[in-house]
Amino acid sequence: MSHLSRVYGLARNRQRVRRFSDRSVPAELLERVLDCGRYAPSASEDQPWRFVVVRDALARRRLAAAAFHEERARTAPVLVVGCARIHSRVSGSGRPAHPVDLAAATQAMALAAADLGLQAVWLRGYREPTVRDVIGAPPDVPVISLLAIGYPDGFDPLPARRPVEEVICRETWKEGGA
Repeated sequence: MSHLSRVYGLARNRQRVRRFSDRSVPAELLERVLDCGRYAPSASEDQPWRFVVVRDALARRRLAAAAFHEERARTAPVLVVGCARIHSRVSGSGRPAHPVDLAAATQAMALAAADLGLQAVWLRGYREPTVRDVIGAPPDVPVISLLAIGYPDGFDPLPARRPVEEVICRETWKEGGA
């Protein structure tokens, strides 16, 4: 299988983790996942991220509480908090670049985890001040992502994807796509 088809397969055939098993994530696999985040693209290659890896059970419980007791946050053996180390870069559109940069790095880690036989889940909601408190980040540091990593213990079916003609337009915007 070519490298491109492997990435396509990982992205196209992902599964939605219901919960994680209590199986520990080997340090060497976790380091490879984190390295992929480190090498993700960023605006002007500023690399504005700082990833806080949380394996301690008490800290993970506190982060899960900050994530509204989300099942996957509670059961993941590893939580990675993606913070913006610097957040002054502004794109040509006038928007800060760090949220997109952190999203690219988080997705790179999620794909790397899947490639290594793990699963990763982005956690959508969390109380940012509580997350900062748990990891000891200063109050002005934006928390951009919370990624749960581990071995799955059950999957939920993915919802059907919208038809191509609803999500892809060619050359110009068209209602309904295509």
